[in-house]
Amino acid sequence: MSNRSLIVSLFTALTALTSSSLAHAGAVTAVPCAAKAKAVIANTGQSVHNSGSTVQGDVQAGSTIVKNGTAVITGTQTPNTPAHLAVVPVPAGAKNLGNFVVTGTVTLPAGNYVANSFNMNPGSTLIITGGVAQIWVTGASLTLAGTANAGGDPTNLEFLVTSMQFVNVNAGSQITAFIYAPVAGLVVDGTVTGSVVGSSTTINSGGKVVFVPGAKCP
Repeated sequence: MSNRSLIVSLFTALTALTSSSLAHAGAVTAVPCAAKAKAVIANTGQSVHNSGSTVQGDVQAGSTIVKNGTAVITGTQTPNTPAHLAVVPVPAGAKNLGNFVVTGTVTLPAGNYVANSFNMNPGSTLIITGGVAQIWVTGASLTLAGTANAGGDPTNLEFLVTSMQFVNVNAGSQITAFIYAPVAGLVVDGTVTGSVVGSSTTINSGGKVVFVPGAKCP
């Protein structure tokens, strides 16, 4: 075998191995590309931005976009445009977390997870290792406080809510992730770096959503 053929063969084998490893690490995102195109999407209802809130990026709403007082939206505003984003079903083989509570520091390796409820307590830290962690929340609440995926890529942490229970990002939290809850109301009082989708969205005073253009689908 020539040196060139050997190099090609090694490259092909390495690519296949890498792709396989990434697939097992949950690297294939479940969040639809359309959900990653804007900072905030209110899938079917209003997007309310209260005084003292900030969105660095675009906002789309199924009905009106309401800006109160000193609310800031730096990007384009697209009201009265339902996104028609659907619930993403839980994949086979997802690890069941039950009613999961993050207290102190918790590390989750990359992979697919399903929880009836997922709650991060104030002061807690969630660390993601090895690739993409996708967490489906199917029953009770998704409440995020503390710090999640700090300094990481928002594509490495995805919360996918299938129920109609409200999603809350608490004041003082620092969440680097995509939050996808197309049939649930979503309230942001802390900071989300990535993007958020709810049936309706409310960004309260002190709440902030920072869009990361580099995290969009190609």
